[in-house]
Amino acid sequence: MARLQQGMRNLDIELTNRCNALCTFCPRDKTPEQGFMPFETFTKTIERALELDVTPKVHSAGQGEPTLHPRFADIVDHVSSKGLEYGFTTNGSLLTEELSRRVLDSSVEHICFSISDLGEDYEEVYALSFDTTRANILRFLDMNEAAGNPVRTQVSLVAHDLNREKLADYQAFWSEAGISEFCHFEQTNRGGACDIGLYFVDNQRHSEDARRILQENGLTHVCVVPFVMLFVGWNGQYYLCCNDYRKLTPLGSVFDHSIEAMDVIKKAKFFEQEIPAACLNCDLDTTNIVREVLFEIEAGEAPPGRLQEKTAELIARQQHYPDFVLAEPVA
Repeated sequence: MARLQQGMRNLDIELTNRCNALCTFCPRDKTPEQGFMPFETFTKTIERALELDVTPKVHSAGQGEPTLHPRFADIVDHVSSKGLEYGFTTNGSLLTEELSRRVLDSSVEHICFSISDLGEDYEEVYALSFDTTRANILRFLDMNEAAGNPVRTQVSLVAHDLNREKLADYQAFWSEAGISEFCHFEQTNRGGACDIGLYFVDNQRHSEDARRILQENGLTHVCVVPFVMLFVGWNGQYYLCCNDYRKLTPLGSVFDHSIEAMDVIKKAKFFEQEIPAACLNCDLDTTNIVREVLFEIEAGEAPPGRLQEKTAELIARQQHYPDFVLAEPVA
């Protein structure tokens, strides 16, 4: 297989898949064995990142709350000592003044606050105290400003059934607090772990039609996400994709495989006879994206032109990441 280029890489190191929130849109009950990444596993994962010709951006989001990790401050210090660009996603509920100071004294480049609701809505969705979370985030913003704003801050807003009409107000709230960057996401089905009413799940209808449409448009079925959004679970296993919420497709340990070697292993998965378990019901899978549009057209929920729009989007994505999706499969 042609060697994959190393640019445009994001490495998500899952410090834990445990979480103190109970978000209604998160299938927490589908998460398998839970735990904390051993410190030695984290340092080995950082070694793997440093082996690449172009070091990826390193982030800790995973499927849990990273600040729950008992050695989170040590982890931040270790990344700082390696000179890496590092950030983490947090719900903010545990961001104490002491931890905020530790973060500001390190080389943390950015923090993404995952907080898609406010007030009573927040407490209903997250099952956490909004007053505590708000106070923690506002205090951090003040401390960050006093330090010259070394940490880039942003808010992640996930659209779900309870907040769609309020997202503009939520963004305005955090904008007034001093945050200028926002990430807007539609809720995904987490590799099939979360039921969000998609037609294609648990059946193979329209599969042949979807494959034909991909072929006619010069599109590959290989998904870009496993190669651009690298994911290492708390147990040190590489997984095919960050959307593999149930961790159905472990591929090997960071102690045994480099990231470059894992690119080869991942590519081979897409050319095996069986569809990878992580992809079978995933709404990020290229074939499933086309299938869902076909189902929507069939149900009268989308015009026929929607298929052309979606294939154009897929073509643009493929052209943006040719080194990943178009590399030759392993012989």
